[in-house]
Amino acid sequence: MGNTTPKPLIDTSLQHRQVASRQYCTVSNSGVERRTSAPPISIGSPRFHPHAKGKNIRLDAQLRRATRKSSFCNGITFSQRPLRLYEKVRLCLSGVHTGWSGALRFGFTSLDPSELAIGDIPKYACPDLVTRPGYWAKALPERLAMRDNVVAFWADRHGRVFYSINDGEPILFHCGLSVGCPVWAIIDIYGITQEVTLLGTVQASPPTSPSVSQVSTPDDSDSDLAFTVNRSSSASESSLGESQQAHSSAYIHF
Repeated sequence: MGNTTPKPLIDTSLQHRQVASRQYCTVSNSGVERRTSAPPISIGSPRFHPHAKGKNIRLDAQLRRATRKSSFCNGITFSQRPLRLYEKVRLCLSGVHTGWSGALRFGFTSLDPSELAIGDIPKYACPDLVTRPGYWAKALPERLAMRDNVVAFWADRHGRVFYSINDGEPILFHCGLSVGCPVWAIIDIYGITQEVTLLGTVQASPPTSPSVSQVSTPDDSDSDLAFTVNRSSSASESSLGESQQAHSSAYIHF
C-alpha cells in the first residue's frame, strides 16, 4: 500500500452554506436609500462582528461571547452576517450587573456594519443609532434582563420584530423594519446587561393570521408598552413611540 496523507480535521461548526445574493440597502449622506449588490448570506450560526463594536466590548476567540469591560455604555455589537426573516437570534444573558440602570437594547440594521468606521459607532443604540436612517432598536424591559435568561428576537415579512424570553410566548417589539434587503442584528450590551453569549439560531414559525393585543407594563422604566401575539384573528399593525433620558431610554425608529 502507498503512503497516504492524513486529512485535516474540520470544525463543522464553522462551516457555512450560502444562499443566493440579494440586494441590500445603503443610505447616502443626504438620507436617500439606495440598493446595491450584497454578498451571499451564510446560514451558519451567527457570530459577533469582529470589528464593528463599541470600545468597551471584548469578544472571545469564537466570536460567540461579548463582554462589556467597563462603564455602562459603548457596548454596541452587530452580527457578522445578515439574518433571514423568521431566523431567531438567541442570546443567553450570561452576565448581569445590578449596579446600573437600563438593560439590553436590540434590533436590526439594513446597513452592513463592515462599512462602519470605529468612530461611527456611538455610545448608545438608543437614541444615537436609531435616529439614523436604516437602524431599528429598542430596550428590553429591565425586569426581564435576568442572568441566564435566553432572549430570542426575529423579524417577519411584514417588518415586525418579535422577541421571547426562555422560549415563551412571542412579544411584538416594534414595527416598521425594512425587509426588502438583508438586515444585520444590533445587540447593545447596555446598563445591567454586562455579557451575552450567542446561541445557535432556530427558525420561527410564521403565525397564522395573528392579531396583536396590548399589555401595559407600568412598572417598566424602559418600555411603556409591551405587546403579545394573539393568533385568533386578523393581522394588525402597531407602532410605538417614547422618549426618556439617554442612559435609560428606549426609542423606536421607523
